[in-house]
Amino acid sequence: MDFSGKEQLYRQLYDILFQDIISGVYAVGDLIPSESELMEQYGVSRATARRAMEMLSDNGMISKRRGIGSEVIASRPKSDLTHVTSFLKKSSDDRVIAQKRLVDAVIIPASGEIAQALRLDEGADVYRLRRVRYSGERPLYLEINYFERAFLPDAINRDFSRESLRAYISDKLHVRWRQATQEIHAIVADEELAYLLKIEVGEPLLFSKRISFDTQGVPREFVTTYYRADHYHIEVELDA
Repeated sequence: MDFSGKEQLYRQLYDILFQDIISGVYAVGDLIPSESELMEQYGVSRATARRAMEMLSDNGMISKRRGIGSEVIASRPKSDLTHVTSFLKKSSDDRVIAQKRLVDAVIIPASGEIAQALRLDEGADVYRLRRVRYSGERPLYLEINYFERAFLPDAINRDFSRESLRAYISDKLHVRWRQATQEIHAIVADEELAYLLKIEVGEPLLFSKRISFDTQGVPREFVTTYYRADHYHIEVELDA
């Protein structure tokens, strides 16, 4: 944050949160930090934090859930007139608290795809974290994160079902994200996906692959996400 007065603080904070959302730091369904947390983290006033949140709400990226917090509802702003693809929740029950539950966290050898995404040698040690996002007792999506083991050397000993993974990377490792690339496919659930998402084998899923880059252009995270098609849809905005 630049406190010199050259740029309004609420605009700077909005830009930070905007980039965090479009790069996947906060995915659709995640809660972003509260006004109080933003005040403490960035040293700004409540009015500044509130104005930044209002801007995100105005462009359709977050929605305030009474008694819970502000939830990301779109990965891109509605006002963006370039070719944009967003994941949007089909419905939301404001009375239900969403949470991520840990499936497993292990060290595995990088497959060819993972190695290519993270620019590693095939077979290099990578940290794999699998979590399912729930709304109450209803699973919404399975998220699988891959990192070079040397990048997160102590991650295997942390509980990222309770601790924010991206907050840990940003606050503890001081990594800032610049951009991400994403592919989206339609697939059907195999037995393991059906079991984890509590659906039938062969049911349709939205499948996303995302690579996130730090400010130096280094790919630090490879994420695959399997969304239940009955809870998410894709919105595409095209130029006229």
